[in-house]
Amino acid sequence: MLLNYRYEIYPTEEQVTTLDKWISICRMQYNSALLDKQRIYKNEKRNYKRTDMQKQQTSDKKVTPLLKDVPSQPLQEVFFRLEKAFEKFFRQEAKYPKLKKYKDYNSITFTQFGMARQSSKIKKTGVVKKQLVRRAASFGKGGKLQISTIGLIDIHLHRKLDGKVKQVVIKRQRNRWYAIFSVERHANQPALSDAHKTVGIDLGIKKFAVLSDGTEIKNPKFLRKKEKQLKRAQRKLSKMKKGSSNWKKQSKNLTQIHSKVSNQRKDFLHKLSFHISNTYGVVCVENLRVKNMVKNRHLAKSIHDAGWGMFRSFLAYKCEKNGGQLVKVKPHYTSQNCSGCGNTVKKSLSIRTHVCPKCGLVLDRDHNAAINIERAGLEQIHYQVA
Repeated sequence: MLLNYRYEIYPTEEQVTTLDKWISICRMQYNSALLDKQRIYKNEKRNYKRTDMQKQQTSDKKVTPLLKDVPSQPLQEVFFRLEKAFEKFFRQEAKYPKLKKYKDYNSITFTQFGMARQSSKIKKTGVVKKQLVRRAASFGKGGKLQISTIGLIDIHLHRKLDGKVKQVVIKRQRNRWYAIFSVERHANQPALSDAHKTVGIDLGIKKFAVLSDGTEIKNPKFLRKKEKQLKRAQRKLSKMKKGSSNWKKQSKNLTQIHSKVSNQRKDFLHKLSFHISNTYGVVCVENLRVKNMVKNRHLAKSIHDAGWGMFRSFLAYKCEKNGGQLVKVKPHYTSQNCSGCGNTVKKSLSIRTHVCPKCGLVLDRDHNAAINIERAGLEQIHYQVA
């Protein structure tokens, strides 16, 4: 399996200028390739493939010296990125690819990582000559990150890299920089006791989640708590002249508040998903379509603040990492059906207690749903095995 490890890096001002330049050139290449692809399909009715883009880039380098300033790996990865964007569009997982603005394109990828490797080259005389091929990115002296033509960059390695590094992404996030390592490693095999522990999770807004064993997890509501501060900062920014020194300072303050909220949410979701994936061998959740749910303007902000989609993605890779299993079940009637007898008890969202007139079960609405989710997940596993 592939895992991503993110570390903050601290490039110098000169290195930041170079990295910004590389990202801008890669963004221009992305936009140019997208326009070429649209033009060729419109005029010639044929697909402009990634290999065609790479050939065009090779000829462009002869007439555009600026392209030679960027390492070849990030430039070629641009076309992989565009190809993936179209694949997602055709699978109806994303919208049609659009031209990238400065704020939309913030990273470059080095597809090979590690120390210099030895390769063999056959000359015309038939003699095999061995030579060293240097990687564009690697670890240098003192545990620093080595990037070709830039040099050593300070990196905060706050945790150990567990596995073989396949590639590294250098990402710009506002005024901070990060190195994201894509690592290949084997999933851990869980203990026998963990494999038999199962849980169902019902996500909500008032309570972030209720587990099938009755455990309730409060919703921290990070965005709601910062709403007044954000409104004041946004109002203050709107009264300033755009592009002025004070406008830039206030804009930076506003982005720092948003960054704080985002980091708090991610920290909460990472810790919660880590605890659940380590405790239970089988985790059952509803297969909610969050994109459709946020179309409700009354619930959209609360759903985004809770981060349901992010939590589910964190659970998925953490369960796989620990050798567990995440089961997604259909959300139909999980709240309406009685977990005791299966009788359907219709109730509106305002009714928070489940009362079954048939078997007499009285239970919290979310706890009842969590039990139904766990039961549906286990039935799904048994059906797949059978």
